[in-house]
Amino acid sequence: MKKLFLSRFCFLLLISSFKLPVYATFVYPVKYGVDDGEPKQMGAWEKKGFEFFIGSNAYFANKKTANYYNGAPENDINLNTFLKNKYRFDTVLVVMKEAYRYIDTIKLSEKYDYNLGYHVAMDIAIGLKYRVHRNWYFELDYSFRRLTASNFFIFDFPGVPPSNIEKPYYLKHYSRPEGLVAKEDRHYIDFSIGYILQRPKIAKPFFSLGVQFNYIRIKEFLAIIEDRPFNLMDAARYPHTVPGQDPMPVYRDWAGPGYGFTLTAGLKIAFHPSVSIDPIFQLSATSLGNHRTNLPGFYTNICLNCIAGVRLVLNDALFFRNN
Repeated sequence: MKKLFLSRFCFLLLISSFKLPVYATFVYPVKYGVDDGEPKQMGAWEKKGFEFFIGSNAYFANKKTANYYNGAPENDINLNTFLKNKYRFDTVLVVMKEAYRYIDTIKLSEKYDYNLGYHVAMDIAIGLKYRVHRNWYFELDYSFRRLTASNFFIFDFPGVPPSNIEKPYYLKHYSRPEGLVAKEDRHYIDFSIGYILQRPKIAKPFFSLGVQFNYIRIKEFLAIIEDRPFNLMDAARYPHTVPGQDPMPVYRDWAGPGYGFTLTAGLKIAFHPSVSIDPIFQLSATSLGNHRTNLPGFYTNICLNCIAGVRLVLNDALFFRNN
């Protein structure tokens, strides 16, 4: 009886010693996705399929195009054109006299900084990726950015002696700074080809190269004089405004298309089989506003811009069973 028990035990031990390496070598890797150099079963982020994303970015625009809004005489829209019209000049003079009773007239000073830049802008982006291979993908996305540029200009008060300066207007140089504010809308469509490293399970670096179509439109350009806005674009559109007469417009759109190229780097943090968070950084070489009639004088040479942001990404496994 004892011998029979020992013989059966030895037989089962022999079978087990054979089955264990077979299971570990062939069955377990396929079933649980163990990587022994090449993946035996691809995850949802590695199979062919679509990804949908929405993102928000901080946009750092090149200041070369912002100088279109500095009010300088050589620019298409400028303060000299605005003040050259007698009706507009008289309107501004009334506003200034209401604020500073001791002045007789005003003069646009040339002593101010013409060099300005954009404020950092936030954009919204939506897009679609298609994974054509475990590592390669195509991407199409659209983004919108509203940029703001601001500056100031100075009105001198000719012929005002120091004794005429009343409280609380201690104007050391007998002048007054006023504001310029411009808002510019930019639309971007990017098509790119990218590569993603799948070896890390959670944090997957990716890179892409793309081409870009862009379209800009000047939304508004205002001179803020004693808190009262004056539309400089209307001044350029209706340069010969006369009270009581219908102005003859110079038809303008203040918009234009452009093109560019993009280089994007990011990290896919795939914390879920169907959802990821992707921090990105993008550098673009862009030509903006290529329309000589609508935007004469706008800087259209290639210039560098960059964005840094994050995307929320959903893959198609969230909506469809991806076998």
